[in-house]
Amino acid sequence: MNFAQSSSLNRFVPIFAPMSMGTRLQEALDLRQRTAPDVIAACRLSKGAIYNILNDTTKPEKVRAETINKVAGYLNVSRDWLVWGKGSADDVEQVAEEGWADIIGVRQAAALGEGAVVDDYAETHKLKFRAESLRRKKLRADRLAVLYGRGESMAPTIKNGDAILFDTSDIEPRDDKIYVISYEGTLMAKRLVELGGRWFIASDNKDDPKWRKPVAVEETRQFAIHGRVRWIGSWED
Repeated sequence: MNFAQSSSLNRFVPIFAPMSMGTRLQEALDLRQRTAPDVIAACRLSKGAIYNILNDTTKPEKVRAETINKVAGYLNVSRDWLVWGKGSADDVEQVAEEGWADIIGVRQAAALGEGAVVDDYAETHKLKFRAESLRRKKLRADRLAVLYGRGESMAPTIKNGDAILFDTSDIEPRDDKIYVISYEGTLMAKRLVELGGRWFIASDNKDDPKWRKPVAVEETRQFAIHGRVRWIGSWED
């Protein structure tokens, strides 16, 4: 089963015509080898917010600052270049403090048990991680996000309230790895396992009555992988 989806936009730009914000966004997508659906899923934006930019339906000055910050951060380009064409696509946002990288934190719980409905407009904040630690793991700050677990079905691996760092660029399923996923409208942090050529959603806490057995991923159900879990932060007693 192929969980990844991709799309492309063919755009004709007249010679000598000034490059629009939509064209710059497409250039950034091509440069980072990403697609519009990738941005929508990773930044938790509506389809209209992204495609209105790509199609130049929304003028740059009308685009919400939050949308610009999320897209520029995810694609690792400067906001001034994306909106106004100042500089080049290779210009990136500077780390606010030397040695530290900002990671987007989502104020929304990922279900470990019953769970929460996916919220496209969840409030965000930033958390700081050591840039050297990310480099050692070959992780890019602009492709990472943090959310928080809710419930006990992934205990003892992930406990209620734990911070969960996940890589939004790592969306191809691998056996026995933990991913942030959405299934039937619910955002979850679960383990994906392959059994007999099929993928199943599994929990680590086998005492949870709902998740004692792995649940098969049905192709007819709404399912998406948002990224692989790479770090879990929790309190120790």
